Amino acid sequence: MNDYEKKRLATIEADEQIFQDVLGKDTHGYLRAYGPGKSITQHFKVKPSRLDLSQELIEVKKKADQLIEEARKDAESARMEAEKAKKEAEAIRNDVDRKIEQNNAIWEKKFHQLMNFIKGGTYSNDDVSGNESSS
Repeated sequence: MNDYEKKRLATIEADEQIFQDVLGKDTHGYLRAYGPGKSITQHFKVKPSRLDLSQELIEVKKKADQLIEEARKDAESARMEAEKAKKEAEAIRNDVDRKIEQNNAIWEKKFHQLMNFIKGGTYSNDDVSGNESSS
């Protein structure tokens, strides 16, 4: 198809779209604005099925492009949220690990104190928790 034919087809498509916007889609092969004497094929010199298919193809491509773009945006948004959730989970895990280490140190110290007491040693109250008890 040469440039002239492409421009002509584009003009025909634009004309048809204007008519459809103003008068609605033509039915039964006749143009509303021209009356029953002139058919779509006589006016545009193109079979209506090609014109309709061409317009439908353009509309489908536009819709597909929009949906693809929306899907890309949604995927990027989901990726960002997943990264944020991963960072939050890692921070919580680090905090829990730190608290476990602190508790282990406290319990180890208490265990040593208890072992010293059982062996007949003295009980010293210099634990981290601040609880006082006498022996």
